[in-house]
Parts: sequence; structure tokens; C-alpha cells
Amino acid sequence: MRNMENIRLEKRGWAGVASLALGSFASVTTEFLPVGLLPDVAGDYGITTGEAGMMMTLPGLLAAVAAPGVMMAAGKADRRWLLIGLSFLLLISASMSAWAPDWHIMLLSRGLTGISLGAFWAIGLAVAGRLVSQESAGKAIAAVFGGVTAAMILGVPFGTFVAGLFDWRTAFVAAALIAVVPLVLQLLFLSSVLAEDKLRPASLMNFIRRIEARKSILLILLIFGTHFGTYTFLTPLLSDAGIGQAAITLSLLGFGVTGFISNFVASAFVSEYLKSTLASALLVMMMSLLLMAAAHNAMWLIAGVLLWGGAWGALPLCLNINNRMASGELIEAGSAMFTFTVQVAIASGSAAGGVIVDNLSIQKDFFSGTAFIVFSLIILYGWKAGTKAEYALNRRN
Repeated sequence: MRNMENIRLEKRGWAGVASLALGSFASVTTEFLPVGLLPDVAGDYGITTGEAGMMMTLPGLLAAVAAPGVMMAAGKADRRWLLIGLSFLLLISASMSAWAPDWHIMLLSRGLTGISLGAFWAIGLAVAGRLVSQESAGKAIAAVFGGVTAAMILGVPFGTFVAGLFDWRTAFVAAALIAVVPLVLQLLFLSSVLAEDKLRPASLMNFIRRIEARKSILLILLIFGTHFGTYTFLTPLLSDAGIGQAAITLSLLGFGVTGFISNFVASAFVSEYLKSTLASALLVMMMSLLLMAAAHNAMWLIAGVLLWGGAWGALPLCLNINNRMASGELIEAGSAMFTFTVQVAIASGSAAGGVIVDNLSIQKDFFSGTAFIVFSLIILYGWKAGTKAEYALNRRN
């Protein structure tokens, strides 16, 4: 009888993990949706493409604050109801974006998106491993992060596809419908999860004091910032080259396909060869950005998109695994800092990209991105990443 009860609890736990993975997918899809819609949104509101990039910058900033802020404010509150509340907030924000009659309402809705996704992502990653048995905890965390990665890769082509069939507002309606699914599943299957300890500023400081943690944060800032400083303006780059909407949608879908393949391949090597896997992905990203900055031919631009997808499929996985290794026993602090750093990088990268695009050109933005990836490789070259002895020493210190 006890074994049957354990099996039942494990199944319910995995149903809860699935609801969190879908919640992460819905959150990050809603966050990245505007990337493929910027020209249409800018045209409707009468603003520049760079200004429209604020649809990425604002949620990134608020998500960065919400990741540790909501966790600290929540204290030891039941994580179940906290996650359900954040999922409901995501539904409201996506619905507001679809309706927004003016640019200021749109920015308000995007701000709500940021608060929801930042806290949900951080808390979901920390909670997932506690819903199942200890030996399955790693797989549960990977499943939730898989929802994040899938959204990073598929969110943009999804938005352009729906907008191509209808309009950009319908894309946000579709995002709201997606958000309903994890909300219902969380109400049905997510178990009560009390915090083991209240997240305090001291926990975050203890994480930051670790040498490997600081190196992890620096690489996350550089790589995520570069990616979204350029990726935010990928659709305008392709449009300026005379590539039609249907071909852009297919190109972004190709980005997603190569990203999924790369993510699968990288997962087989990243545990044993973290530094090599990360370096290989960075080299491919560097080549793709340089190709797209210099190319004026549609074929070469699309080839660059596909190469870029292959690089990006591996990079979030590598960076997340490294950050978790650097976290040691500070799981919630490490998760909060990872989400905080990613969102700061997204906000600052997309904002800097918008300034470069408006004052110089999209091509200059991609050349700048290439330079930052070279800088990331230089940092990585002097970093002996991934050795278990170093991380064990870190934990003792």
C-alpha cells in the first residue's frame, strides 16, 4: 500500500512539474512575442523601431526586480498559491496587450508581464525539484527549464506566424489562451510547497561572494545581453533586406528547429564538457552575427539565422547548469540571481540595441554583438569551468 501511495504522489508531482514547465513556456513566450511584431506595433502606434524595443526592455527590468523581490516578500508563504497568482497575472497582462488602445497601456501591460515571468521563472525552478523524489529532482528542474528554452526558441516564430495569419493583436490573444492552460493545470495538480527558508538579502550576498558565481553572472550578462540586443531587431533586419513576411516566419521557425537539435546534442555533452560546449556555441554565435552584419544577400542572412539558432539552443542550457553548480546549497538564491541576471541582460541588451539601431544602423548593432561575443570567449578562455573539485572548494568557502 505504501508503494502505491508513493507512486500516486510521484505521478501527481510530475503533473505539477508539467504545469510549471508549461507555465514557464507561457511566460517566456509572452515576453519574447514582440520581437517578431516590432515593425507592425511601431507602425500602429506611430513610434520608431527602437522605441518599440521598450516592449522587451521594460518587462526585462521589472522581471529582474521581481525574481528576488517577490521571493523575499513572500517569506515562507505556500509557493503553490504564489505561482498560481503569478500565472493569473500573466493572463491579465497578455489580455491587456491584445487590447491596449495606446502605447502607454501597452507599456503597462508589458510591465505586468515582467513582474509575472520574473518571479514565476525563479520560483518555478526552485520548486520543481521538491515536487518529485530526490533522485528525480534534476530531471524535474531540467523539465521546467526546458519550457523556458522552448519558449526562447519558439516564442518569436509563433508570434510572427499568428500575426501573419491575422494581426499582432491576435498574437497576444493567442498568448493569453496559452496562459490559461498552465493556470488550470496548476489549480488541479500543483501540490502545496512551503519554503524551506525565507530568501534573504544575505543569501544573495553569500551567492555573489563565490568566485564561480561572479564569473557565471558576468557571462550571463554578456551572452544574454548580446543575444537580445541583436535578436530583438532580427525581423527589421530581414525586412530591410527585402525578405517577405512568410519567409521571415519560416526563417524564425528554422531558428527554432536548429535550436532544438542543438539543445538535444548539447545536453549529451554539457555535464562532462561544460567549457568546451559553451565555447563551441559561442564560436558559432560569433560567426552567425558576423555573417548577418556583413551580408546583403537574403540567402546568407537566412543561413546566419539558422546558424544562430544552433548556437542559442545550447547557450541557456550551459549557462544554467554552470550557475546551478556555482550555487551549491543556495538553490533559491542561485535561481533568483540567474533569473535576475538574465532579465537585466535582456533589458539592457534590447535597450542598447535600440539606441544603436536608431542612431547608427541595424548592421552596426550586429557588428557590436560580434565584438561582445569575442569578449565573452576571452573571459571563458581564462576560466577553468566545470571541474567538480573547484565547485566543491567553492562550497566549503
